[in-house]
Amino acid sequence: MPMMSDVVLGALGVLATLLAVINTVQVFLGRQLVRPSASRRRAPQLRAESAAAAVTMCGVAMGSFGILAGGLWPLPGAVLTVCGWFALTRTRRRFGVPPRS
Repeated sequence: MPMMSDVVLGALGVLATLLAVINTVQVFLGRQLVRPSASRRRAPQLRAESAAAAVTMCGVAMGSFGILAGGLWPLPGAVLTVCGWFALTRTRRRFGVPPRS
């Protein structure tokens, strides 16, 4: 029987993978898939933010599945997560989005 932490890490990995796929589709379509009527972002901004978020979510998925697999897999996941988060903050600063507190 799997331990509770294994189930939580697996669920986190699946959720992060789903979010990465949604963000990747948004990059190619240039429109928001979830609540599109509430979006006030232009297509270039949406594509840039979605690309950075997809990289971040790929890192989270790789890290959580990497912990389950063992070995050094969580390390590249952590690097991808930090790089994606950094790219997302740079993108929001570039488009003039105020930081959230």
